[in-house]
Amino acid sequence: MSPRAPRWVSASPKEIATRRAVMARDAGLRRISSVTRWLAVGVIGLSGALALVASNAFHGRTVSNASASTPATIAPVTPSSGGLSPAAVTPTVTPSAPVVVSGGS
Repeated sequence: MSPRAPRWVSASPKEIATRRAVMARDAGLRRISSVTRWLAVGVIGLSGALALVASNAFHGRTVSNASASTPATIAPVTPSSGGLSPAAVTPTVTPSAPVVVSGGS
């Protein structure tokens, strides 16, 4: 091996400052990446927990079948009783050109 001085000894103060700045930047990027990752995991977990709480707090409504047990109480609808009756003529579709309006004046 050749007798060489360590790299940091032969570096100029400007190179040392640049390396320190780059290392500080890289460390900061790693930190913010880690914080962002943990924050995303926390938000997803909190969202799931709130969804679980909301689903337990607001139950769906149950439909009671009380009217199904007594179907005879509902009176049948007949034309003589004033109820609805079917139409005498079935409506038909007539072709027409579409109406296009442009401008506002």
